[in-house]
Amino acid sequence: MKYIMNKKSSSLLKFFTAFLLTILILFNVAPNAFAEDPSAKEPQIRGEGAYLIDVLSGQTLFMKNPDKPLEPASTTKIMTGLLALEHGNLDDIVTASSSMLNNKLVYGTQIYLEPGEKMPLKDLLYALLLNSANDAAVVIAEHVGGNLPKFVEMMNKRALEIGASETHFLNPSGLTEIGHVTTAHDLALIARVAYQNPLFANYVRTKSQTISRSKPDIPRLMVNENKLLWRDSNVDGIKTGYTTAAQNCLVASVTKDGRQLIGVILKSPGREIYTDMQAMFEYGFTQFEETVFKPSGSVIATIKVNNSPVDLIIDRPIYMTQKLHEQSPVLNLCVIPTSSSPLSSVQADQIVAHVEVLDGNKLVNTLPLKSSRTISPSLVSRLRLNYISWLQGFILLGVVILLLISQKKYADRRWRRQIQHPRRRESN
Repeated sequence: MKYIMNKKSSSLLKFFTAFLLTILILFNVAPNAFAEDPSAKEPQIRGEGAYLIDVLSGQTLFMKNPDKPLEPASTTKIMTGLLALEHGNLDDIVTASSSMLNNKLVYGTQIYLEPGEKMPLKDLLYALLLNSANDAAVVIAEHVGGNLPKFVEMMNKRALEIGASETHFLNPSGLTEIGHVTTAHDLALIARVAYQNPLFANYVRTKSQTISRSKPDIPRLMVNENKLLWRDSNVDGIKTGYTTAAQNCLVASVTKDGRQLIGVILKSPGREIYTDMQAMFEYGFTQFEETVFKPSGSVIATIKVNNSPVDLIIDRPIYMTQKLHEQSPVLNLCVIPTSSSPLSSVQADQIVAHVEVLDGNKLVNTLPLKSSRTISPSLVSRLRLNYISWLQGFILLGVVILLLISQKKYADRRWRRQIQHPRRRESN
């Protein structure tokens, strides 16, 4: 009997031991299996301002002090380069002016241009966007704008067109001036628009380029200052910046698995700006997914042309970016006609409106809307147009006749006065 009790005790001991081990496994091992993914946490950016944007959707993935005015340093040259490509010709031969001798306009990083030196615009852009040469920025601005004030005016006007309403440029290089400011949000918008220009994208992804110079012993090899471009094969642009006041600034683009992100970090204290940018990119790629909200060819609206329905379609997709395991954001579409007057006719594929894509109240994209078919003017419309044209012609003819009659009457009156009151000859 005693033996049996010991056997039972041994069985119970094994059971309780197994039970306790199971409890320990559940409380000590299982939680690790469900541990929070470190990449799910928002990145800790040491710069004072930061912004991460999905290029295709235009939506925001991360931000830190997005609207705080900060100095952009040489990231200013993104706008300078964009305007040069939009208004200049790459084959233009540009002549450096006496501004090269003005040490208030030109100092810091240079390629040491001399007054009278000639260079193609295409080479000056390598100096601007790779080497970040301040003298190249001034020469380009004077060539494209005619003078520096005019070019700065162009910079600020283009910024407003893009939606960068908190940006105010005072020079084309980014050298320190009180009031020369942007925001992380604005700079992301500017960079996104600039990168959509294929020529600009090609420049800022170039690692190095030799340019032509007329004299020996002056810089020819332009090397891209963006360290991420050299470290990560997925990084494809775009611009660095540094001044004592602005500290370290970086705008960078990365393309991976069909997605492109643009990040901005302003006023970072040191070289950690590069690791911070990579952390921001990792957060964007691992914690967000991109989907098609409206495929290419979708009908966004329908209008009436001569009482006939005409569909307005998009010729490229509308994308949406959403955080994983969260509810999809609400995208609103607002159709803006190109003309306030009703259309009497339309051609197939004619742009007759634009659709604004809004994430909540924030504008993230604008796409053209094209007519799905051709509608010719009706007989009544043609007659009305002909009637208006004839009426305008008769009015113009009447005005001409009245002018001729008035001129003839004036000439007749003058002739009669001369007959009635001839001039008396003066005596000697």
